[in-house]
Amino acid sequence: MAKTNKGPWSHRLLIGSLTFTMAILCIWLLGFVIDDIGSMPGPDYEAVRDQLLDPALVEQQKSVEDNIAKVERQIKDQNARQQLLQDSTTNSQETMNQLLEFQRLSLQKDVKPSVDEQEAMAESQRSFLENQKQYQALNQASVQLNEKLSQLQGTQRTLGSEIEQQQVPIQKQIGLLYDQHEFKVAIIKLAVLLPLLLVVVWLLLKYREGTYALLIYALAIAVTWKVALVMHEHFPTRYFKYILILTALAIVIRILVYLLQMVAFPKKEWLLRQYREAYEFFLCPVCTYPIRRGPLTYRFWDRRSIKKIQSHSNDVLSEETAYTCPVCTTQLYEICTQCSKIRPGLLPACPHCGQVYKLIQETTS
Repeated sequence: MAKTNKGPWSHRLLIGSLTFTMAILCIWLLGFVIDDIGSMPGPDYEAVRDQLLDPALVEQQKSVEDNIAKVERQIKDQNARQQLLQDSTTNSQETMNQLLEFQRLSLQKDVKPSVDEQEAMAESQRSFLENQKQYQALNQASVQLNEKLSQLQGTQRTLGSEIEQQQVPIQKQIGLLYDQHEFKVAIIKLAVLLPLLLVVVWLLLKYREGTYALLIYALAIAVTWKVALVMHEHFPTRYFKYILILTALAIVIRILVYLLQMVAFPKKEWLLRQYREAYEFFLCPVCTYPIRRGPLTYRFWDRRSIKKIQSHSNDVLSEETAYTCPVCTTQLYEICTQCSKIRPGLLPACPHCGQVYKLIQETTS
């Protein structure tokens, strides 16, 4: 049987920490690769829109939008001119009122207005009437512009409705192209990850008990994690749950078969661990019946109470003798052929002289 050196606990802790760090770094590295693949440009919405949408309709809509903007600017200019005329009319009216008040005061004093005052009054009246006339013309033009704007907006709504109807097949086409793009990205991601997964599985099957097994386990965890994330991201939930359950079922069945094979055809390391633990608890390694010999002949114990019995017992086995399990007839203690002392029959060496024996793997069930 090959001996394995586990090293001190600090060394094992460092190995475990670095293995965990390696798994995290591998997940990050694979994440960067997957993110770069996922950043591939998708379908061009503008190109599909230009291809499927009626260009005459688009041009007409653009022309209507330009006309609406032009009419809105004209209305804004008209409103500004109207405001200026309104201010000028207000000033003219105030001037007329002041002149009329001045004339009224002059008449009360029997003072006749001068020629200049009469001309100023006439000029104010003409300016007021002219402003009123222009204001009315501007009002009429504003009404016409608003009517034109209303007609253009109605045309815009009609065109928008027609374009919206044409957008339905465009959206369907964009959705189809996007699904195809996502499927393409998923295929590329899996094309990168699945070969790595197959390599990891092969390494696990071949070197899972080797010196560098922890490196393979760290890489396996990273690759498996990324494969699961990619499948969850790109595959529909309805399909992904079946894939996840079938994968988990396959893993459970494989582990169960492995455990059953270990019981039916145990390896030496596993069998030795089973025998060693049973001897430590003074139980038969085959049938777990208590080994009743020496001071423990008339005692009762289990795996929990054996330590308490040992700590409170001062009895010493005065003479060791061979011992056979009365339940499964397994030879648990026998005479060593080298030193003629009693040794554990299912362990590979004699504790007295160190004589090595072949580990017994065939036992009575």
